[in-house]
Amino acid sequence: MQSLSKKSALISILIVLVLIAAGCSSNVAQNTVPAVTETETSVAVSTLKLHPASPETVAASTEPLGAFSLDEIGPSDIVDVAFVESKIGASGWVIIDARSAEDYAKGHIPGAINFGGKGIVTILKHPMDGRVLPAEKFAKLMSEMGISNDMDLIVYGKANDYHVFIEGAPLYYGAKSFHYMNGGYEAWQKAGKAVETDPVKLSPATFTAKVVNPNMYVSTYQMAEIASTKDPKYYLIDVRSKDEYNGIGFGTTRAGRIPGGISYPVDINMNKEAGVLAIDKFAELYKDVPKDKTVIIYCHRGCRTAFSFLALRSLGYKDVRIYEDSFVVYGNWLDLPVEEEHFLNLRGDFKTSVERAEILWKEAGKS
Repeated sequence: MQSLSKKSALISILIVLVLIAAGCSSNVAQNTVPAVTETETSVAVSTLKLHPASPETVAASTEPLGAFSLDEIGPSDIVDVAFVESKIGASGWVIIDARSAEDYAKGHIPGAINFGGKGIVTILKHPMDGRVLPAEKFAKLMSEMGISNDMDLIVYGKANDYHVFIEGAPLYYGAKSFHYMNGGYEAWQKAGKAVETDPVKLSPATFTAKVVNPNMYVSTYQMAEIASTKDPKYYLIDVRSKDEYNGIGFGTTRAGRIPGGISYPVDINMNKEAGVLAIDKFAELYKDVPKDKTVIIYCHRGCRTAFSFLALRSLGYKDVRIYEDSFVVYGNWLDLPVEEEHFLNLRGDFKTSVERAEILWKEAGKS
């Protein structure tokens, strides 16, 4: 009887599967997507608009990408050790040690504050997809750290750590300035400068998040339109590795690149010993990037965009944006066009992906 029961259950399941398959086939036949005309929004964008961005998404506009100039936001220069030393204790200046609380406790630049945890990137960006925190949360954390909108900010991390620039988020939300110290803490030590181990705490302040110009960040909706139409007024810079650019290795459901993206891997911007390159070297690297186009930089989670953004700004480019969602979001929207498209091998890679997701979930404070 038990064996018969199992056989009956299996037969029932098979019947259900056949019915589902038949139903799916019928639905596909009846719901054919009509051809897109020149006057209609692309299928990719139309499909994307059926899935509203979550409240946690900073760049969520469904409107065409508007005008923007780097002159609209505060300065963001690549500064050296001597410059940072001159600002210790200076009125209105805050030095941010963006490393982990553990590294900070072992030694830091005198007067530098620390966001704690595993570093600023895990505090001001979501640990899963790396999206910059929405305005209210961002402002609360900045205020708690004693940072207000009228302060000039300098950030440093470990040598060549692009994560600490966090897509220029303080500038996006209205900070007076946000500078990057070249060479990181190692450069400070190498120069023989004084360090301290006692934590520095500032009195709470008021940081009001007021988006200077939302067009500084490109939304996935806007990127979908740009990728679908291949509008020549945009120049896309892909700062991921050559392998990622060529569809090898996975960080999303699909590997590949956004159509039209030009490869400028992040490593070309730096020297492992000296930090990011001098401006004349930048000029040679980016000589083919047109100044009369809208330049959009993207990577996997947004972090690696930092050095290209700073390099182009130092070279006098004005219209430089960041695709804030980057490929971690774009690559998972299966309706969006991808060049060198390859798919995640669930048989081989899924276990690793799940293990990584569990780690990130725990880092986010979830049980």
